[in-house]
Amino acid sequence: MKKVIIVLIIAILIVAVVVGFKFYSGSKKQESETPSETPKTEEYYGKRGEISETDRIKFLSKNDEYLVGMIGLPVSNEVRNFSNDDMIRFALNIAVERYSSMLETRTRSGVSQYIIEEETVNMITKEYFGIANVPFDELANPYYSRSNDAFLFNESIEKVLYYYPVSQLVNEAGTKEITADAIFISDNQAPTDIESAKYEGKYTAENVDSTIKFIFNAEGYLTGYQYL
Repeated sequence: MKKVIIVLIIAILIVAVVVGFKFYSGSKKQESETPSETPKTEEYYGKRGEISETDRIKFLSKNDEYLVGMIGLPVSNEVRNFSNDDMIRFALNIAVERYSSMLETRTRSGVSQYIIEEETVNMITKEYFGIANVPFDELANPYYSRSNDAFLFNESIEKVLYYYPVSQLVNEAGTKEITADAIFISDNQAPTDIESAKYEGKYTAENVDSTIKFIFNAEGYLTGYQYL
């Protein structure tokens, strides 16, 4: 009788061990098949493309001036080469951004205007477009004043967007296309968040106002642009 009881106890223990092992194995398998919850990190939308860090830094070094230069230029969904008047407008924007505290002004009818010499415009167009003397019609250009022998500019330059380069394409002829997001970042955000968006691409798709392709020739000068 004792032997029977012992055999039964052993059998029960064996069954319990087998059942327990199967239960444990099934539980572990289910855990491995269930995706683990990983902490969500903030999306770096600006890091989605391919661009060398050298070219990214080179673009960002003039980021504010690219942004300012484009203010007031036509939005074009087709590739648009910079016209002579576009280049002059681009240069006038940058002249005000760089030299506003040094530029002479005149006031007419309560409106203050910056007086910007041709020499200043030529210097900037040479820097960005490789053209030192952009031809223009003195009578047709909306900013040139023959009586002052200079450009007059009174438009406010206010930056509400930032550019962040996300990709580049180098063509066989050596021309380069850099695509950049124009991102809107609210000023009420922490300064560190704004800096991270501007220089690290730490922003989401919802922050993108538009995306622009900048086209450079083999010498590195701007030749055209396209809103994508």
